[in-house]
Amino acid sequence: MKTFLLTALSFLTLGLAASRAQDDGSLPFPVSVGGQAATYKKGEPFAKLAKPVKNDAPIDVTAKADQMIIINVHKTDAKGAPVAGAQPAIILLQNTNKGSLAGTMDKQKLAAGDYLLSVVAEGKTSSILFKIE
Repeated sequence: MKTFLLTALSFLTLGLAASRAQDDGSLPFPVSVGGQAATYKKGEPFAKLAKPVKNDAPIDVTAKADQMIIINVHKTDAKGAPVAGAQPAIILLQNTNKGSLAGTMDKQKLAAGDYLLSVVAEGKTSSILFKIE
């Protein structure tokens, strides 16, 4: 049941992310991974990181840390489509806006490949395509 709820939460977050893409070229709040700020180009569905990051890269979310920040990490193909049957990794930040890709709830290391990071904070979602080296 716990797995079902986490998976449902992840897909809900992914849907919200797609529906809240910003038209003005900015994210609802800045996010950086591995020291790289995510950049969003108008007309694209998701922001991106320019270079691959390590699987333990730090995450910095510029949002209020007094609320929970939920981060879902979805395995994708090279075009950004979710991989069928892949379980998303979940990272929860409570009373902080800093975390790490290594801080998943299941404590499993993320493998090399393409991912979508969905960060939910302050009732908004920032979604970033990135690659783990």
